[in-house]
Amino acid sequence: MNTEFINDAYTTDGLRLPMIHYISNSKDICVIFIHGMCQTIIDNYFAVVCGKILSENDIGFIYEHNRGHSIENDILMRDGSYKRYGCMYEIFEDCLLDIDLAIKKAKELGYKRFILMGHSYGCNKLIYYYYKKHPNIIGLIFASAPDMMGLHLYRQTDYKELVKEAKGNIDNGKPTKILSNVVEDYMYMSSQTYYDWFNEKSNLDNLPVMSYSENWYQFETIDVPILTFSGSNETDNYLHLDLLKNKAKGCNNFEYKIIDNTNHFYKGKEEEIGCLVWDWIKSIL
Repeated sequence: MNTEFINDAYTTDGLRLPMIHYISNSKDICVIFIHGMCQTIIDNYFAVVCGKILSENDIGFIYEHNRGHSIENDILMRDGSYKRYGCMYEIFEDCLLDIDLAIKKAKELGYKRFILMGHSYGCNKLIYYYYKKHPNIIGLIFASAPDMMGLHLYRQTDYKELVKEAKGNIDNGKPTKILSNVVEDYMYMSSQTYYDWFNEKSNLDNLPVMSYSENWYQFETIDVPILTFSGSNETDNYLHLDLLKNKAKGCNNFEYKIIDNTNHFYKGKEEEIGCLVWDWIKSIL
């Protein structure tokens, strides 16, 4: 396995976002992996195995840190200063800049064709990215794609109070003020991030499996092949892959699979995931 650590890539707003590159000698196809909520480029072992398998089969793989990595972090800026990010302070729409950077770097490395792959919250980012940018790619892979709004409404019993509090703080010129209660029992979040993610017109609400809203308009614009999968031990929200197929109105090549006896991070099934992705790539070429 031939890998390199990329540490010289900056977004257009000046953030340095490191990446791990699993190298393909042919420099033809590259899979770009976008991690999920609060994750990092060392968290998802299944992605590491996937990168290894693809690289061995002459497919490049770039695993990018994004500005929302970890719960809270300070990211180095091009000018040498630091800016505070992490899930606590991330604005969903800024994912466009992060994904732009990964694609730009892959092109600089010489790759010609691209597949975007997301895990969990990273899938919502890719759906939004495709809707806004309609990039020149050959396929999308969604691993455990969630209904972020539906999950949150199910878990957060004081949702209405927190939205009101967040809006009030923003209106009073305190967008980075931390909310008075934790989000989903484990994470503090800034007012600007909470309101951006969970207001009633949020761009993040793009896979409404649980909420039964009609906000499928982003997803419906996808017109390239899709592979999606989830672990059988995940909660019900992640298992309605037949619904996703039904809602992918612009896609005429949709494959989905439930991976038996594994969880949200595909523990024990990493090799199976890597082989599934490789076989799917071969099938769409």
